[in-house]
Amino acid sequence: MGYRLRTFIIVSISMGIGVLFSNIISVNSDIPLLLVAFSLFIIATISSIVFANFSYKSISNLEALAAKIADGSAKKRYIKALKEDSGEFGDVALSISKISENLKDNINLIAKQRDQFGSVLDDLGEGIVVTDNKGNITFENDQFKQILNLKNVSGKNIKDLDIKQLGYLFRRSKKRKNADIEFEIELSDKSNKWVLATINQSKTTKEYIVVVHDITQLRSLDSMRRDFISNLSHELRTPVSVIRANSETLIDSALDDKEQAKIFANAILHNAERLTDMVSSLLDLSRIEYGELKLNFEELDLDTFFKTYVQSLQTLSKKKNIDIIYKANHKGKILADSQAFERIMNNLIDNAIKYSENNSKIIIATSNEVDEYIKVIVEDNGSGISPEDKDHIFSRFFRTASARATDNQGSGLGLAIVKHLVNSLNGEVGVQNSESKGSIFWFTVPLA
Repeated sequence: MGYRLRTFIIVSISMGIGVLFSNIISVNSDIPLLLVAFSLFIIATISSIVFANFSYKSISNLEALAAKIADGSAKKRYIKALKEDSGEFGDVALSISKISENLKDNINLIAKQRDQFGSVLDDLGEGIVVTDNKGNITFENDQFKQILNLKNVSGKNIKDLDIKQLGYLFRRSKKRKNADIEFEIELSDKSNKWVLATINQSKTTKEYIVVVHDITQLRSLDSMRRDFISNLSHELRTPVSVIRANSETLIDSALDDKEQAKIFANAILHNAERLTDMVSSLLDLSRIEYGELKLNFEELDLDTFFKTYVQSLQTLSKKKNIDIIYKANHKGKILADSQAFERIMNNLIDNAIKYSENNSKIIIATSNEVDEYIKVIVEDNGSGISPEDKDHIFSRFFRTASARATDNQGSGLGLAIVKHLVNSLNGEVGVQNSESKGSIFWFTVPLA
């Protein structure tokens, strides 16, 4: 029953009783006026109590349901009850229900945006953590824990993460508002990781935002660049020095002696060829790495290819009396660029002949691999490769200690070219030691 209707009924009853008493007084004038007034007062009091009781009950219902909504229990049945059981305060209840529904929608929207923002932060690849003015962590993403190899940072202080550099960074930021630092951490597998951490203070919230980047790969690339320049300088220095020394000797005195002049001229020619080959290999390697080498993929029959290829190696292997044997154990054709495939084989066979003993043999074998690949191996009869050299054998300018100790000259670029060409053919490459003696270089090429 509505507020206006109840008020109207109570007022009507009171007026009716008042009229009734007036009629009684007019008929029977012997009734004292004081008694009539007292009776009317009693009736008014009872009516007020009844009205107050109805109002109190409505207010109590409104308060109870509003309290549940305020505690976060904005369920549909509470809002429905709020509308139905609020009595005289139905308009107020309706307004509260609308506010609660809007508030619930806004909370859901904020939660959705928060989850989306957290997903974006995780996908950025950088670790992010937010702290208050005292360094207490109020937010962190998963990348932060992964990069720094931490398990749980929620609720901790940034100074208590067992990473001294972060504490130092936070202290610096108290003075400068922003700072950065590079540091190295040791992981559980004893490997090292380089991290770049930056910190800034928010102008609005005054909180501190720490961003960490994993720069291990950048450090490695920078190290490779320095090693490349160093190795290139070393490799170029030797032939250039030989050419210069022989040229100076020829100019000074050896021109008159034809026999000596021929020796010096041959030395100049040989080292000039070494320089040409090195520069050519570097240019080819650069073209392969940057995708500038255009490959023409076509079906290639390995039996047909190796039958012709092995015959072409007879002259090269005859110098050391090495037999080259082809063992086919595969089915199907490969999908590859014929020139790239031949260059891979040339580099592998050249190394195999160079480091194999005289009167030995080199085996070329094929087999079918899982995932629709064909595996090609080249087994030599050399001294093998030490375990510590296997991880670097395909690096540019890398030569094993045993190779440097021999008279065999090389630029150290051949296997690097092999690796990049195999990758360009969508295959993999590797090396292992033979059970008897020597090394087994292998690579895979996809089936047509």
